Amino acid sequence: MNPGTEPEPGSAGTRGSFFRQSAWMGLATVLGGVFMTAVHPVVFRMERAEYEVFSAMLRAFLLLGIPSAGLQTAFAQQSAAAIHPEDRARLAGTVRWVLAGIGVLWLTLLLAAVLGREAIAGQLRLGDGRALWPTLGVGLMWLLLPVLRGLLQGAQDFATLGWVAILDGFLRFSLILICVFVLHLGAAGALSAALLAMGISTGIAFWRTRALWTLPGAAVDWGAWIRHMLPFTLGAGALLVLANVDVLYFQAIIPASQADRFALGVGYTPAAMIGFALVQFTGQLAVVMFPKIARSVAGGERTDALTLAFLGTLILGTLAVGFVTLFPAFPLRLVFFTRPEAVEAAPIVPWHTAAMVLFTLANVLVANLLAQGRMRIVPWAVGIVLLYGATLYGIRDHLLTLSPVAAYRLMPQIIGAYSLALLAVAAWMTWAQPRSRR
Repeated sequence: MNPGTEPEPGSAGTRGSFFRQSAWMGLATVLGGVFMTAVHPVVFRMERAEYEVFSAMLRAFLLLGIPSAGLQTAFAQQSAAAIHPEDRARLAGTVRWVLAGIGVLWLTLLLAAVLGREAIAGQLRLGDGRALWPTLGVGLMWLLLPVLRGLLQGAQDFATLGWVAILDGFLRFSLILICVFVLHLGAAGALSAALLAMGISTGIAFWRTRALWTLPGAAVDWGAWIRHMLPFTLGAGALLVLANVDVLYFQAIIPASQADRFALGVGYTPAAMIGFALVQFTGQLAVVMFPKIARSVAGGERTDALTLAFLGTLILGTLAVGFVTLFPAFPLRLVFFTRPEAVEAAPIVPWHTAAMVLFTLANVLVANLLAQGRMRIVPWAVGIVLLYGATLYGIRDHLLTLSPVAAYRLMPQIIGAYSLALLAVAAWMTWAQPRSRR
């Protein structure tokens, strides 16, 4: 039986179905993540400055997705709840207009990058700035993918969603291997390879969702849709910033004169990649949970998906933190075996992993609230992330007076503190407030 398309709505909330689909998405994430992670021993063979550019640009294209961050969540909910023909017609019309709007937005970003190329390259230490252009291309894919993944997620087509992740990882690793080892193209070449891989996987997602967005479209009440989508964008965007801005932040504040002392590419970035991999794996429980809750709300059903997702995330996260606390160098040696100096990041690994566990638990509860349409969590999430940004701004000079280990340890402690605050608020809204209070 196909692990990604079962079960029928009446049994969507069963424990067996939930964990089969979660296991498939987890397996797909592991396989895709293995290939994605294998990229780093490859690109780690580049000069340190090139590797730092590559890592910073990877985080940059994640942040480029903030304008469309809520689209996956919004379209997952809308497609999961599209039970009647008129709902599906509105969905098709909305998708086509949103894709056109993304094209216009990306062209605007491209123009801004052309005009501000020197300032951007100087601030992020991008050398000749060539890496900026494939990053913008990757950014376009990152703007499109939330729409397509949302449609797949809402339709509970986890088979395609998983295979797209695997193919994207495999192609990215294979093409980057050629660009770095055979063609010696540096960060710009590696990012171009990532662009080609994402372009192919995006094309597959387009094809697999065509039955949803090629239907005759109905008129869309754009005012209502924007009011519906904006909370998803703000909520998902806040989560993106909390989980991904740290590497870019260090890249921006560490002056060139202290780059060797701080050694971002071996002292912090490897630990951040371990934490990021944990989020990618455990986050799949929330991916499977979301459409089940959205459909249960639309159909008046009950589901235990939240309990299963939260407990699964808690157990997996606790085991991960325990393991890296006992053996902090092991994941670094496993992933960055080509550059043993990455073990310098070992003191940071337990802290970053713990911070990402708190973040992922908060993400599960926020996703549950959004799936139910309980949008009161959004201003809290945005406020917490604004305080996080203000904290980073306030300590930027202080960080440079610390030892590299102390500075790099402080960052996940801050991320963990604000993730814990978001987790506490989301838990209060989930279990302490009556469900009717939206």
